[in-house]
Amino acid sequence: MRILFLSSTFICREEDADFIFEFVRAFKEKGHEVSVLASQGKGLPKQQAIGGIKVKRFRYAWPASMQRFAYGAGIAQNLQNSILVKTLALPYVLFGAIAAAREIKKTKPDIVVALWAFPQGFIAALLRKLMHFRLATHLFGAEVYLAKTFHMPFLVKMPAQSSDVVTANSNATKKHAVRLGIKKEISVVYCGGVNTGRFNQKNKGNAVRKTHGLGNSKAILTVGRLVERKGHLFLIKAMPLIIKKFPDAKLLIVGSGPLTEKLREEANRLGLQNSVILTGRVATETLPSYYAACDVFCLPAIVDSRGETEGGQGLVVLEAMATGKPVVASAIGGITDAVRHNVNGLLVKQRNERQLADAICSILGSEKLRQRLVENGLRFIKEEMSYARCAEKFLELFEKAV
Repeated sequence: MRILFLSSTFICREEDADFIFEFVRAFKEKGHEVSVLASQGKGLPKQQAIGGIKVKRFRYAWPASMQRFAYGAGIAQNLQNSILVKTLALPYVLFGAIAAAREIKKTKPDIVVALWAFPQGFIAALLRKLMHFRLATHLFGAEVYLAKTFHMPFLVKMPAQSSDVVTANSNATKKHAVRLGIKKEISVVYCGGVNTGRFNQKNKGNAVRKTHGLGNSKAILTVGRLVERKGHLFLIKAMPLIIKKFPDAKLLIVGSGPLTEKLREEANRLGLQNSVILTGRVATETLPSYYAACDVFCLPAIVDSRGETEGGQGLVVLEAMATGKPVVASAIGGITDAVRHNVNGLLVKQRNERQLADAICSILGSEKLRQRLVENGLRFIKEEMSYARCAEKFLELFEKAV
């Protein structure tokens, strides 16, 4: 099958591959002919081929430094943070449509897969009025939130209604999409997966423990961009409660973002200078060692002041499970599709530092509980969440449409 993927972003460097790259590669490894059209970004070439995947990126603003619509914090946040970005929406759609039309005409795909209903799905839906091709649109959640925030439900409804296949990253995303008025059948299929070749129990965390002076202390890890919806603030507030039971406990916060200083100040205010470690951004090749170094992984996500939360299932949660680590996470958004309470992890209420502390302490204090969560987490990854398995689920839907 020939598949053309349309994506707003596509980082395709072997030393810094993103989940879209891993996802597309899974289709290639199953013997399908795949190509990608994405938008340009800083430091990314206009064309490249890696691992048999042909990638093209279209330009939509001059000079190149003006191309700030995608990448970075993501389109939803970029639009809200900058007036300049808002002015780029129309040229992005226009030049994206021209580039997509050329690629469809050239590659003659059996199906076009739009990753994100807006802008990629919207662009494909416009072209479908002029060209004949099969279309699958995948909803991640961010674009559904965007359509709701700007009171423009047509940004999601139009591409969904124009598609042969509509999929959503989680049941939470599906629910919000239905509320926007989408009448098409929506299949919940996770777009992503875990690279178990990189994230597995063979990884060692000794070097990370040495680097950060962890010694034999209990280590709690969280990984993600330092933005409000990740809920890092509540995990820091939970640390004094955890330290009461486990005085040597350490919290490693991996990631960078606009809340770095605010989080550091909160840790200092609570007297946690020696217990909370903000590592900053960690190199892709080093990240598996951080998971291996921890005793518990935590994703304390929240619904932020803008009404945004984790639309997907939380890739970091899946990476932790694949590494053989017990997981604690907030019971919101798409996270509940991945973390099943008291089966492969523990779920807590959002914005509740006491529940976070109690869940983390229960795992740290019970080897029996830890082992059960780990075993079930590994089984869940193997049976449902490898990139290969995710690709198989999509292919079943694509083949029916074709």
